[in-house]
Amino acid sequence: MDHEFVCRNCGERVSPARQPPGCPACDGRLEVALDPPTDVGSPADLPTDADRYDVWRYGDWLPTDAPGDAAFEPLTLGEGWTPLVEGEHCSAAAADGASGPTVLLKNETVAPTWSWKDRLNAVVLSHVAALGHDRIACSSTGNHGASVAAYASAADVEETLVLVADESDRPHLAQIRAHGAEAVTLTEDRRLDLLAALADRGWFPTYQVADAYAAQPYVYEAYKTIAFEVVERHGVPDAVAVPVGSGDGLYGIWKGFRELREAGVIDGLPAMVAGETAERAPLTRAYESGAETVGRDDGPMPISVSTKGAWSGSHALDAVRASGGAAYAVEQSGVERALRRCGRDGVFVEPAGALSAAAVPPAVADGVVAPDETVVAVATGPGSKWPDIVTDVVGETPRVEPRLDALPVDVEKSEEPS
Repeated sequence: MDHEFVCRNCGERVSPARQPPGCPACDGRLEVALDPPTDVGSPADLPTDADRYDVWRYGDWLPTDAPGDAAFEPLTLGEGWTPLVEGEHCSAAAADGASGPTVLLKNETVAPTWSWKDRLNAVVLSHVAALGHDRIACSSTGNHGASVAAYASAADVEETLVLVADESDRPHLAQIRAHGAEAVTLTEDRRLDLLAALADRGWFPTYQVADAYAAQPYVYEAYKTIAFEVVERHGVPDAVAVPVGSGDGLYGIWKGFRELREAGVIDGLPAMVAGETAERAPLTRAYESGAETVGRDDGPMPISVSTKGAWSGSHALDAVRASGGAAYAVEQSGVERALRRCGRDGVFVEPAGALSAAAVPPAVADGVVAPDETVVAVATGPGSKWPDIVTDVVGETPRVEPRLDALPVDVEKSEEPS
């Protein structure tokens, strides 16, 4: 679908062909403006490509044109259409063991590179390829870098470089290199400087280079497909809980629900609930203080390295407030409990991916979510990429002698089966 960029601050419209880093009028955040289907009628009538089960199933709602004579070819590795898993243990924990809300885990860990970043890169790299970029770079704690590497390879990008945080674990680095990209590790304070220098030399940064870490406009388009899938398969939940680093995923999902309501597909909107770590929670601080913008929160390194950024965006703050949602800073113990609960419900998440489930109990306690309501908690990335951190949470596996009495279970049956 034809599109242009629009500034969230001043409304300035900009051609995507200019590839602007921000609004030329006020340096604000840009997002995609397009004219999706209208007056659809109901979720059952949601326009889709019924033969597809990737993000391009919703091509009528996504930017699918390229500037000038460039050819646009949707890129996919099979991302999207991820399961909604009923989280029995997460539901019970949300009401302190009593009858609580229904928690559905949106299991993004089954994506091609195992995280929700695959949605982002299916859309972003499709446009990168259409524009003819042959060198791309990104800064990442791991999930984004692995996804960029995989999709860049699928798009036949000539060179891909991932600047990885020192705190990232070895599986991320191996995965990036397995997909054919180069990876280097360096300190947090120099990664964005180096990325900016690469952008000045013609490399395409998959996120904008700015004082605040701002997304390419196509990022929000990718994340809004989560809203489309939830509505098509379940309907409108009462709330959606999302882990927050930059806040782009939360805002993109909110944008998707908004567009569906504007098109007449749905009547109501969910409350957007943000989960951050207590160590670094800039969005929560802004929400609780009534601030109009989100500042920095330079706290200690959290257990959820994937959401360790010291800043978030005011777009996420606007989404939380406009939806009647809330933002919560979760202590490490709460993140650890949520990780174990998600595991009991069949979804093995990294600490950052557990933040959504961890934010549900305080949302229930505050009345943001009622005990008889339904919450979709987005499980964003897998525990398998953080073996050391996750092992600290769930415990080491003992090595035992091959004897029944050495096993850490009661091997005697308490009664015969009926």
